[in-house]
This record gives sequence, C-alpha cells and structure tokens, in this order.
Amino acid sequence: MLATSADGIAKSSDGGRTFAPGKQPMIAFLSWATPAALYGIDDTGGLSRSTDGGSTWAKAGSVPGGQTQALTAVDDQHILAATQTGVYESRDSSRTFTKRFAVEAGDGH
Repeated sequence: MLATSADGIAKSSDGGRTFAPGKQPMIAFLSWATPAALYGIDDTGGLSRSTDGGSTWAKAGSVPGGQTQALTAVDDQHILAATQTGVYESRDSSRTFTKRFAVEAGDGH
C-alpha cells in the first residue's frame, strides 16, 4: 500500500497499519493499474512511473494543462489526467497526450 505525504511516497507492507517515512519523488496523485504500471503525478503535471511497486521511479513525461486534479491509469499504456484546463488522455505510456475535455474558467456566478 502506498500513500502520498508531504515528505514523498510512504509505503506500508502490513495493510496500512504502519507506514515507512515518505521518500522522493513528491507525488500528488497515484494510480496503480498493473504490477508494472504504477503512475504518479505531481501538482505541476510531472508524471513518473514505477515498475517495482514504488521502490524506484523514472520520469515518464508531463501532462499539459496546469495544476493536476486527478489521475487514473487504466492499464500500463492508457492514462487519464484531469488538470485545471481539461482532461487529457495518453494511450502510449505518457509519450503524448490528447485533450479529451476542455474546462472553461467560470466567472464565479
């Protein structure tokens, strides 16, 4: 089990009863689609991937659109990310993203 924290990603090996201290990278959202496809995204859209359950991470790319609001990894290739400006989709492990839904700024009314 993994959790995001102010210190980085904290890992539990006892079902969440205890967690090891968080370690880098700093991640805002995690999504674990398959054992080899754990994705994490920071609040600026930087996407990282782990293939070993979060022990090591590699930079995977960047999601356009500003501050991240949500992340879903459908499988090891298919990722959806919601940002301030819309919902973006990648079907190639985050090499490219396509805007699927635009979010328009409201006037507060």
